[in-house]
Amino acid sequence: MKNSRGIPAPAGFTLIESMIAMFFLAFMVAEMANLTTYASRNTNLSQRTTRANTLADNAVERGRNTAYNSLQNPTGGETCAVSGFVATCTSTVPISTSVNFTVVRTITPRDAAGAPIALASSNLSDLDVTVSYTDARNNAQTLRVSSIISRY
Repeated sequence: MKNSRGIPAPAGFTLIESMIAMFFLAFMVAEMANLTTYASRNTNLSQRTTRANTLADNAVERGRNTAYNSLQNPTGGETCAVSGFVATCTSTVPISTSVNFTVVRTITPRDAAGAPIALASSNLSDLDVTVSYTDARNNAQTLRVSSIISRY
């Protein structure tokens, strides 16, 4: 564009155009910071959920690899309590100074009709594993895995 003297006006951005561009740039930087925080939180939750799955799977596999008559005995730092025919074994797995996973393994021997009976008299047991932990927002999370174990 030429001014009144016929000399071309200098090319460039006006102050308003520059301020609008800076506003959009600041908005995009703020959104990237929010996205990073969100991604970090989800990564943390995913890591803890994966760890809980691993602990539960290990407890089930340990039950499958244990002699049937020893299912209600403590293994690997557990404390077990038997109430009636049901044994509940609990262990705490510290991951860091602020995160602990509590693994509860419950063994319920059953007869052919599904009623609880003594382990020595049964050929089939329910194995329930519950892993409890807190997420990054300090919300309680629980993961449960069940299996059936037979004597044979």
